[in-house]
Amino acid sequence: MAPLARRLSRAARREYASAVTLSAGVAAALVWSAVSPSSYFALDTRHVAGRLFAFWGVGTVHDLVVNGLMVVFFAAVGLELSRERGRGVLTERAHAVAPVAGALGGMAATALGSLALGHLLGSAALVRGWGVPMATDVAFSLGVLALVGRRLPPALRTFLLTLAIADDVASVVVLALTGTTHPRPVGLAVLTLVVVVGAPLVRRLDRAGPALAFVGATWLGFAWANVDPALAGVLAGGLVNTGAAWCDRLERRATLLAATVVLPLFALLAGGLAWRALAGPTTLSLVLATVAIRLVGKVVGITGGVGLARLAGYRTHPTLSAGLVVEVAVLCAIGFTVPLLFAGTLFGATSPTYAALDLGLLASSVVAAALGSWLLGRSARSLG
Repeated sequence: MAPLARRLSRAARREYASAVTLSAGVAAALVWSAVSPSSYFALDTRHVAGRLFAFWGVGTVHDLVVNGLMVVFFAAVGLELSRERGRGVLTERAHAVAPVAGALGGMAATALGSLALGHLLGSAALVRGWGVPMATDVAFSLGVLALVGRRLPPALRTFLLTLAIADDVASVVVLALTGTTHPRPVGLAVLTLVVVVGAPLVRRLDRAGPALAFVGATWLGFAWANVDPALAGVLAGGLVNTGAAWCDRLERRATLLAATVVLPLFALLAGGLAWRALAGPTTLSLVLATVAIRLVGKVVGITGGVGLARLAGYRTHPTLSAGLVVEVAVLCAIGFTVPLLFAGTLFGATSPTYAALDLGLLASSVVAAALGSWLLGRSARSLG
């Protein structure tokens, strides 16, 4: 058993492990939701705690994973971004501007594409749901890149990481500003206090214990504010990383836990489909429109945003060619977690419109993963 455990541990530490576990989770979700939809979708409503925990966003099995455990993944992302900012690709601050501009460009292009195509096709769902196709899934896009990108410049991963995180954070802000979610002012005030007081204290103590406590306190602040609690990991991870050896160990352990436990559970809960609701007359048009909006909008918007940043003097890392930026922009069409949060709030999780958008987002993610993998794999072979 010991040799097997060691082999599994080594395999889980591979860069492509998250792609494998995510794919397995999605496959299981699709099968489970087709064979026993009642038991699968009961996870969205099955309570695991009392009202107090429901207030903090972890009242159901779905909440426990999406709002709770996913903080581990985002903390690993925050620690990595902070490390890159301190002694990696992002030490030159200008290199962070281009991916953020790309993220905003991709969001704007998909939103405008949804509005334009909605008016053209006479689809009220696309017009009303203009915010649905905006966000990119960090975990899925990074997993696919890790699977094919071993010969690609390391700066490409940091570029995608920065872009996807900026995309996710900005999408959550849009959710709040459009009234799709309703932040609690008292919670926002508490969150601000936690960050202002806690961050300097943790950096002064410079040990893993206080850092973990700060992650927990930040998560509680996000949950109280009714803002996607899992994103607390990005903020906390970025603030606690001092460059010490324990920060690197914490990052490795968080990454390992995310790849082996958190991400497959997340994929299992996020990847299912309400198959019976897909028989509506508008299903096919919504699915095809969503695929087109995601693929075209992300590529055009991201490359356009990066191009504008370059014109303003904020260039990407020297190893990132324009072709690689286009290819990684294709990967950014992968995404259905924050998009489904938008869709569920607007249309209801049991509606045919939600089911069609769910299928469209899944289909666009599969197409983006396959196309992006092929393009990046071809570039990797030419570089190798």
